[in-house]
Amino acid sequence: MLDNPGGLCYNIGTVKKGENKMINIKSILKLKNNDGLTLKKGKKITYKSGWQVATEGVEVTTPREAINAVKAYNGNCGIWFADGVYYIDKSHRVNTKREALQIGKAHNQISVLNWRNMGLVYC
Repeated sequence: MLDNPGGLCYNIGTVKKGENKMINIKSILKLKNNDGLTLKKGKKITYKSGWQVATEGVEVTTPREAINAVKAYNGNCGIWFADGVYYIDKSHRVNTKREALQIGKAHNQISVLNWRNMGLVYC
């Protein structure tokens, strides 16, 4: 039986030849302490500008729970690993700091990510 953080539902479908695959548990296992990544449709992504802001998230302690949470968010999320805890946040990119901070504050986020310099700005 697979772990299911927060009772989130998802389907594990088969991938047809030529379709993009979502990251797998091996990608989760490669994360070092204070390491993370951002996903769009299950694929690692980076941007040269803009802001990344989360609207909700879960905290889990196993790689299996982490990959299940990624699947529950349809691969549109950020993953951060620190001190044995995986933080998986449903997130998206916006163009302005102002918009990111407004969304972050509305969803009780601690900070938002500035893609240009990979720095955090506190909400």
